[in-house]
Amino acid sequence: MKRAQVSVGKVYMVKVSGKVVPVKLERESVYGGWEGRNTITGRSVRIKSAAKLRREVFSPAVHQAVF
Repeated sequence: MKRAQVSVGKVYMVKVSGKVVPVKLERESVYGGWEGRNTITGRSVRIKSAAKLRREVFSPAVHQAVF
């Protein structure tokens, strides 16, 4: 994805630690990129580049928290 295509508050499939998981972007990071929350584990995640984002998630069943 490109940086211009990314919006805060939406859920995206993101590659984190070698796995692709749904992450809700919470805010832009002061250091660049975004800060988000892994919706599977509940952990906070920093996404440094738009290249980590795969696609936007539209289905609410995919990003329901399990924790």
